[in-house]
Amino acid sequence: MVRSIIPAALCLALALTTLPCPVFAKPLCVENEGEAVIVRGDLPSARIEAMNRAKWAAVEQVAGVEVNSRTIVEDSALLDDIITTRTQGVVTSHRLIKEQNNGDSITVRIAACVEPAQARDAIAPLALNSAVAVFVPARQLSGGKQAQYDDSTSFSEALNNALIQKGFTVRDLAAGPGIKAADMDKALKEGNLIALRSLAYRYRTNTILIGRIEPTISTSRGEDVGYGISMPFTTVTVRLNYRLLTRDGRDQLTILAAGSEEAVGLAPTPADAQAAALRNLADRAVPIIMTKVDQRIRELAAKVAVTVEGVNSPDETFAIRDTLQRITWVAGVEDLGLGQFRVSYPENPLYLANSLTQRGFRIVSYSKDAIRVRRQ
Repeated sequence: MVRSIIPAALCLALALTTLPCPVFAKPLCVENEGEAVIVRGDLPSARIEAMNRAKWAAVEQVAGVEVNSRTIVEDSALLDDIITTRTQGVVTSHRLIKEQNNGDSITVRIAACVEPAQARDAIAPLALNSAVAVFVPARQLSGGKQAQYDDSTSFSEALNNALIQKGFTVRDLAAGPGIKAADMDKALKEGNLIALRSLAYRYRTNTILIGRIEPTISTSRGEDVGYGISMPFTTVTVRLNYRLLTRDGRDQLTILAAGSEEAVGLAPTPADAQAAALRNLADRAVPIIMTKVDQRIRELAAKVAVTVEGVNSPDETFAIRDTLQRITWVAGVEDLGLGQFRVSYPENPLYLANSLTQRGFRIVSYSKDAIRVRRQ
């Protein structure tokens, strides 16, 4: 139900060929829908909320975002408030096209004009540190000759599974349209971090793991290895070169870590030998990469003061502390007094506040350093 005026893939394709994405003198105009629940018959408030969500959908579309905010944070009044603030000045104009009252909810469709540069600026702070965009294709061997890149291999599957098991959200760039291994490789070789940063905007992540796997036939089946002995198997060596990139506080993409690993596989055919080598590479390299990603998350952990109003006993404090420790990505909780805590959290504190609302707390006040809540 979304009609694109300028496809996001176009900007990415231009970026990955080292051409800058066009700078538009005029805003881009798109059509989007927004929906909101009608609470206690308050139709005007629901209409405003639906309009704001439609505006935000337009901002995400113009910014080229593939992952909508509503799929990450569900039913967050705090997020809606922040979105309302961020759309101001970004959406230059809008027009109501259609409104539909569904009884318990309202749906609106609007035409909104959005400033592209400001749209990306509005999106950036809501990106997830615990989301990792992954793209590690492997060049395939076919009949002893190098063929095209394969975006989905046993290595990439093992890496994605390891990240998911650790609780990370994985954005598999191989599943997205318009991304070619050759263009990505060119951007890496030329140090074109601007091109790669467009991926961070597109998938709302602050971390990108990107690399390339190259195979080499070391020995072929039947090859004479001396002393009248013929090689019974084909030996393939695969070499992985990768980079872990992250966005800093100034929204610039920097190389956090880089590495190179290799592994060997033996089998009767080159294809089977490469498959074996990729499995061995996964066993060797995935733990190393996971250590670097985990270290990145630990470095990002910030201290957020959380105050719960109406707590009068140590038992209540202990129970709330247990609730805080169960929130995803909370690295530690310190007691500061009755109902007062210092929480180590690597994400935008907005997501911590949202998790609190999902656990029965109501937000009294919010800032990036301090959150005050009340039990409902």
